[in-house]
Amino acid sequence: MAAGKPALLLVDDEERILRSLAMLFRAQYRVHSTVNPQEALELVAREPVHVVISDQKMPLMRGADLLREVKERSPKTMRILLTGYSELDAVMASVNEGEIFRYVSKPWDAAELRSTVDQAAQIASALFEMPPAESAPAAAARAVTAADMVPAAPSSAEGILVIEDDAEVFHAVQGLVGPSQPVHWARSLDEAFALLERHPVGVIVSELAVRGESLATALKLLKAQYPEVVTVVLTPFEDTAVLVNLINQGQVYRLLPKPMRRGPLGMNIASALRQHRLLQASPQLRRRHMVERIKQAEETSMAQRVLGFLGRLRQRTI
Repeated sequence: MAAGKPALLLVDDEERILRSLAMLFRAQYRVHSTVNPQEALELVAREPVHVVISDQKMPLMRGADLLREVKERSPKTMRILLTGYSELDAVMASVNEGEIFRYVSKPWDAAELRSTVDQAAQIASALFEMPPAESAPAAAARAVTAADMVPAAPSSAEGILVIEDDAEVFHAVQGLVGPSQPVHWARSLDEAFALLERHPVGVIVSELAVRGESLATALKLLKAQYPEVVTVVLTPFEDTAVLVNLINQGQVYRLLPKPMRRGPLGMNIASALRQHRLLQASPQLRRRHMVERIKQAEETSMAQRVLGFLGRLRQRTI
């Protein structure tokens, strides 16, 4: 594609918001803006767009739905959801359907939003320069169906780690993948660390808390250090703020509700395994899953614990 300023598309039903965002980015980007989601979709289908920022609550189409359609028409475009509220179904859809890069709350911090968009644009620029065969293999890009519940071309080197104190989830995962993949079970964070030291893992299926201990920080830090590891979170969805941070700081791949349903779980594990293989094969695509740094002070203690484990793990692999 031709060199020049990256293209940024702004979608919001409020002209005032569009003007404010355009002023923020006009100097560095070719800025397009529209109040009409259909016009946005026509633009991304017609020409390369590096980054789309969409509001969530729009009368013609939800932002999460728009970003899902953008993903289908232009998989290399980075997607950011902008919202003034934390609606549970919006959080779920932005992850499971739109696979967004960041979830940004209104009112936004101008410096942080610029930094987020700059990161997204750099990643998208690299993706648009990649050969089509490398950036979107047909097997990884196609939709997942029930027939895909047992992944094709299994690799014995990549395991699935279940972090969950409910044996039913572990046995369900074992039954769904059969002998095609090794499945490991941890009932605590320390058990998970021990298993990660002994076995290569491509996919983590985890609750957000086991034995009363939150796993959110651990999942974020693992993703930061190992972007090729893909995480599927099972949760009763009690705290949308935690889930938003898992998107921005942990790039969680899927959020699935509890009680667990075997059909969706199997299809999403199959999809996660394909995503892991794709990320493993492409350093450029791993950059797409760059995570935001952890900011919450209360997570410091857990971060030190996890980073200590990661340090030991790196020494073992050198």
